[in-house]
Amino acid sequence: MRIGVDCHVLSGMFQGSRTYISNLYRAIQGLRPAHDFVFLGHWDQGKYFGEDSVHVEYLSESRWKRLTYQTAPLVERYRLDVFHSNYISPLVLPAKPLVTIHDVLFETHPQFFDRSEVIRNKLLIRHSAKRARQIHTVSEYSRRALIDIYKIPEDSVFVVPDGVDLDRFSPRPDCSASDRVFGKYGVRDYILSVGRLEPRKNHVKLLQAYALLKSQEGETGPLVVVGQKDFGFQGLFDTIARLKLQDDVKILESVSDELLPDMYRAARMFVYPSFAEGFGIPPLEAMACAIPVVSSNTSAMPEVAGNACLLVSPDSVEDIAQAMLAVISDPVLAGKLALDGRKQAENWTWKHAAERYLSAVAALE
Repeated sequence: MRIGVDCHVLSGMFQGSRTYISNLYRAIQGLRPAHDFVFLGHWDQGKYFGEDSVHVEYLSESRWKRLTYQTAPLVERYRLDVFHSNYISPLVLPAKPLVTIHDVLFETHPQFFDRSEVIRNKLLIRHSAKRARQIHTVSEYSRRALIDIYKIPEDSVFVVPDGVDLDRFSPRPDCSASDRVFGKYGVRDYILSVGRLEPRKNHVKLLQAYALLKSQEGETGPLVVVGQKDFGFQGLFDTIARLKLQDDVKILESVSDELLPDMYRAARMFVYPSFAEGFGIPPLEAMACAIPVVSSNTSAMPEVAGNACLLVSPDSVEDIAQAMLAVISDPVLAGKLALDGRKQAENWTWKHAAERYLSAVAALE
């Protein structure tokens, strides 16, 4: 088959769908599949998937032009049998539609999204799901939600999970990571959280839990939050000011791909109290780096983390603070979480995801 892949997300904001497309298709190519792939996107950075791959430039950066009339002629020109989109398929598509819908949190947790985004997604993503020949999603939690909410036949929805690059995200026993992070950002022995600055990631309660931890423990090290501003981010900064944490909290909106693994390795723990996730890549990256993880006990996160982290209620400031205190005050527990986390991360490789993908698309031939 000739499979077209919508890669416009690779030139956009750092987010889960960008990580997914990038790593999944690189892993697929490593398996040397029989299919031919054509990657459609914006390729200012050159041939992203290698010189031997076909890269096609979209005619414009307009989402609506891409979804309405500009994709179909490219599909016909390159004789594509299948076209793989993220969330929303083009409305006119002369190929079999394959769509990855990472989650339907806008259906189950609409309070964490802009109202216009909820309305748009309910119309367009539902439409894409109904007309898709095959749907991929990243967890069993998201698969069940898709089937139950959209009344889609179970045999048309496949789990092709997220993964983690175990070479890139790996423990390093030396102090070089800590030195590099300190040289760049001036922080050591910090508590880390990674995720877009938006209400669903629950940064407000994380800040409240951090303030409570400081009142109980005193010296905890700084809190570092890595993430780009998104919808509803102002509450985070208001909370920092209200709790007088300006000297204790560092917000990093841009960390390079090269330095991100060091950010994990140099942390004393990773905390991710998100209200809901279709998968949850950052906790997995932290576990791969053998860092103790505190994560929410909701949605897909227990499925991904298993028993390798401390699971807490995202609604409870006290739960989050007590879990952080447990890691800080109990070196044996912290060491066990680090070892268990690395083992758990080894269950979620991009090679495994690529194998699941190729097994699923075989049904489209």
